[in-house]
Amino acid sequence: MTIKEKLYIIIIFGIILSSCAKPATPSGGPRDKTPPKLVEKKSTQNYQTNYYPKKIALYFDEWITLKNKNQILISPPLDKKPKISYRGKHINLVFDETDTLKQNTTYTINFGKSITDFTEGNPLENFVFIFSTGDEIDSLEIQGKVVNSFDNKPLKDVTVLLYDTDEDSVVVKSKPYYFANTDKDGKFKITHIKEGFYKVFALKDGNANYLYDMETEQIGYLDTMVFITNDSLKKDLLIEMFTPDSPLKILDKSVAAFGKIKIEYNRKPDSLKVLYSSVDIFDKAFSNDSLLIWYDNKEKQDSINLVLKSENRIDTMIFKIRKQYKKPVPLVLLNKTKIIKTHPDKFVSLMFNQAVLVGDSSKIILFEQEIKENKDTTKKIKFDTIITNVSLVYEMDSSDSHKFLFKGKWNEGKKYKLSILPGFLKTYYGVKNDTVEMVVSTNKKEDYGQLTCHFDSLKQDDVYIVSLKQGKEILQKDIIKNKGNFDIAYGALLPGKYTLEVIVDTNNNGKWDGGDYFKRRKAEKRYSFNLNEIKANWSQEENIKLKTKNKDETKK
Repeated sequence: MTIKEKLYIIIIFGIILSSCAKPATPSGGPRDKTPPKLVEKKSTQNYQTNYYPKKIALYFDEWITLKNKNQILISPPLDKKPKISYRGKHINLVFDETDTLKQNTTYTINFGKSITDFTEGNPLENFVFIFSTGDEIDSLEIQGKVVNSFDNKPLKDVTVLLYDTDEDSVVVKSKPYYFANTDKDGKFKITHIKEGFYKVFALKDGNANYLYDMETEQIGYLDTMVFITNDSLKKDLLIEMFTPDSPLKILDKSVAAFGKIKIEYNRKPDSLKVLYSSVDIFDKAFSNDSLLIWYDNKEKQDSINLVLKSENRIDTMIFKIRKQYKKPVPLVLLNKTKIIKTHPDKFVSLMFNQAVLVGDSSKIILFEQEIKENKDTTKKIKFDTIITNVSLVYEMDSSDSHKFLFKGKWNEGKKYKLSILPGFLKTYYGVKNDTVEMVVSTNKKEDYGQLTCHFDSLKQDDVYIVSLKQGKEILQKDIIKNKGNFDIAYGALLPGKYTLEVIVDTNNNGKWDGGDYFKRRKAEKRYSFNLNEIKANWSQEENIKLKTKNKDETKK
C-alpha cells in the first residue's frame, strides 16, 4: 500500500469518527400532535374505593407542564385545595391534613385542559382522577348538546357545568360540582355523578376560571333543575347559548366637522331620543355603531350641551366648538358609478354623505337615447340619434334623509342619462350639489324571478320579523302580527341565492335581542332558511315551517 493510499484511508476514517461524535437534532418530519399519556403502572391507582388519599402521584410518558392550575377542579369541592406541583414527567397532589373528606362520597379531580406536553403544548383533554371514600364509585351520567341560539349551530369547547343548588348566582360566585367540555359537534357527557337535583349551565369560559364573570362570555342554562337518575341518559339535554347584550357605553365623542357631532358607542344604541339640545338639530343618523348629529349653531356658542336617552340610560354631554371649522362640509355623492342597472318598475337611489333637501326642482333632467335607422333609397343608410326627454318622479327616502330616490317612465332594456345640475339638492347649511351625471340601464322584466313564501302553524300571539336577504344585505323586511298562516310575495329578484331569516320578536321592538341571565331572559328565537336558487323568468314557492325543537333550520 502506498503512502498516498494510507493517507486517503486515514482521512475517510476521520470523517466517519467526526460524524459519529456529533449527533444532530433531527429536522423536519410530522409535527407531534399526540397529548401526554398516563403511565398507570407508576401512577397512583385510579378508581379506588374506601380511599382517603394524602398524596396522589401521576406519571406520564413525556415531559409535561400545567398551563392553568385554575382548571383543576375537585368535586365535591374541598375546603382547602391540594398543593399541586409538577416536574419532568410527573404531577403531585398533596392533600391538606386538616381537610376532612366526606364519607361514602365519590370525588372527581378534573384536570380540564391543564395538562399539556412540554414541546408542542398538546392538551390532555378531560383527564379525570376518581376515587371514593365508600364502597362504590358513583356511576350516573348525563349527556346532551349545546347550540348557538342565534343560528342553532353546535358549539365546541363549551363547558357544561352542574351545581347541586338552585341558587341563581351560583354560576357567578362558585365553581361547579361536575363539568365537561363539548366536542366539535357540540355534544357533551358528564360521568360519575351522584343521584340528585342539579342546576345546569353552559359557559364559553373566556378566562378559564369556571365562573360567569365577563360581559362577553356566552352563557346558556336550563330553566329548571335536572334530576339525575339511572334514566338520565335516555333523554339528551339541549342547551341554547347566547351572548348577552353588553351594557351600552360611549367610547368616544367629538365635533367631527362643521355642524357635525360624532358619538361612538360600543354597539348601536336603540330608540335614541334627544331630550335636550342647546342648538337646533337638523338630522341624526347612524354609521355603524356611531351616532352622527347635524346641528345649526345660530347663536355661535363656544360649546354645545346635549342630553340623550337610549335604552335605560341618560347621557349629558358637552362639546366644545373648534374655531377652525369655519366652512360647512361639501355635499358628496357616495355611490358613484357610471351605470346603474334597475328593474323597470323600481326607484333608483342615490346616497349622500349628509342629509339633503330639494332646492331648485328644474335642475334635474332625464332623457333616453335611441338610435334609429334612416333608410333612404337614393343615399347610403344613415343612423340618427334621437334624444327624448323622459318625465320622472322623485322623493326623499322616509327612513333615511341621506338618500334621494327617483324613477323615470322606464322602458325595458333601455339606457337613460340622468343629469343633476348644481343647486337641485342642498344641505341644511345651504351647500349645493355639484353636477351629477350617470347612466341608468333598465333590465327586462323577464330577467327577474318571483318568489312566494308560505308560512303556517305559527302562534298568532307572537310577532315575527321576516327578512329576505342576499348575503348580508336585507332586501325586504316585514313585521307579521296576529297571523298563524300567511304568505309573503317577493317580486323582481335577480337570479341568485337568497336566505330567509325569521325572528320571533318576543318584546316587539323590531329587532333580534340577545338574552340576559340575570333578568332570566333568553335570546329570541331566530331561524335561517337557505332558499332554492332564484331563476330568471321563473316563479317559485317555498313552504316555511318553524320547528318547535331547536335544531338546525337550514333547508337542504
